[in-house]
Amino acid sequence: MSGLDALRRTFSDLWDEALLIVLAGLLGGLLSLLVVTIPFVLAAQYNMALRVSEQRVVSFRDWLALGREQLGFFVKWSVLAAAVALVLAGNVVFYLRLDAEWGWILAYAIVGLLLTWVLPQPFVPAFFLQQKDRRLRTALRNTAILLITEPLSMVLLWLATALLAIPLAYFAWPLLPALLPFMALFTTHVVKRYAQPEG
Repeated sequence: MSGLDALRRTFSDLWDEALLIVLAGLLGGLLSLLVVTIPFVLAAQYNMALRVSEQRVVSFRDWLALGREQLGFFVKWSVLAAAVALVLAGNVVFYLRLDAEWGWILAYAIVGLLLTWVLPQPFVPAFFLQQKDRRLRTALRNTAILLITEPLSMVLLWLATALLAIPLAYFAWPLLPALLPFMALFTTHVVKRYAQPEG
């Protein structure tokens, strides 16, 4: 399974580049508090993850420069992902307020749609950065195909993230923002292996 190999490679990269990844995670977490800078942070994290996965040297100064690369895509993707999630979440709240049984059924169906939309989103930028046709629509299509063909990789991503988040939340909560570079590294490795299978 490509997810297990990606997880092994991700932990190897984390070991090799721990200081950079932690610093990038901390600065990214602070910048994300401004909300407007979230696309910049995402661009920096995913571009850094791609370079680290290719065994290229990345400095902290590079991280700042990488935030400007493909910033247009990350703005469009962030706005689209947030807008669709908000619309679906709003529908869930609306239908849960109804007293009718069909309202609850619709609400749970929309929760399923919301999860189907949100859970694969970390793979979208990883696809975008590695595909020749650099369009958001193509990245979304490739992510949908990955969701159908490799659902275990997505489950492994969220499971590993949760298993890392729990001890961090208790013992080192300031390091929680480093989970975003971890997710970027994992998705990058999955997409690289998926796009170019061995053998």
